[in-house]
Amino acid sequence: MSASDARARFDAATLRHLSTPLADGVSIRQVSESEWHASVDPMWSGTLDRPGLALGPLFTPEQSAAIRDLDGIVGDRLQHRMLFDAGGETIGGYWGQQETFGRYYMTVSVFRPEWRGRGLYKGLLERVTAAARDTGFREMYSRHRADNNAILVPKLKAGWLIAGFEVAPRWGLTVHLRRYLVDAMTLVHEHRVDGAHVPALRERGLRLP
Repeated sequence: MSASDARARFDAATLRHLSTPLADGVSIRQVSESEWHASVDPMWSGTLDRPGLALGPLFTPEQSAAIRDLDGIVGDRLQHRMLFDAGGETIGGYWGQQETFGRYYMTVSVFRPEWRGRGLYKGLLERVTAAARDTGFREMYSRHRADNNAILVPKLKAGWLIAGFEVAPRWGLTVHLRRYLVDAMTLVHEHRVDGAHVPALRERGLRLP
């Protein structure tokens, strides 16, 4: 297996799960990073009731340049940049990307307020999960403001687990969620919480006391 095999699996999974309409009258477009930002950034800033802090002014030009250099080492990650269109206008956007150790990061999901509560996010979640699994990722990851119940509730109902909490400089208190795509990893997570599943994990080869 090679990097080209992984990209081919990713492209095939994207076509299979993330190319047909998200719902009646709601189409999906894969777009470039620049087009995505041009559409989503104004929507994102306009729909947040409590916008995050823009931290750019805290860094010197040299510090910002150093971060860009470091990011450049990571290379061309597998990622989804999608816009959702209905009635001739863009009503939402999604960005998800590859991380290390077989993790897929659901980075940004946003819909205009008048399109929320229609099951679009639930449908998106199901499709992205299927695409990540078919690509071969071991787990999915996301983090959200602790009061963002519109996202937290559907994810917890869909089998996502709380992995931790963080005081993030930009957003304040955030909740970290994980969705394991390998069943044994869910057992390990639950074992780390309360010591459960020892016999099952031993059968799978883990050395546990």
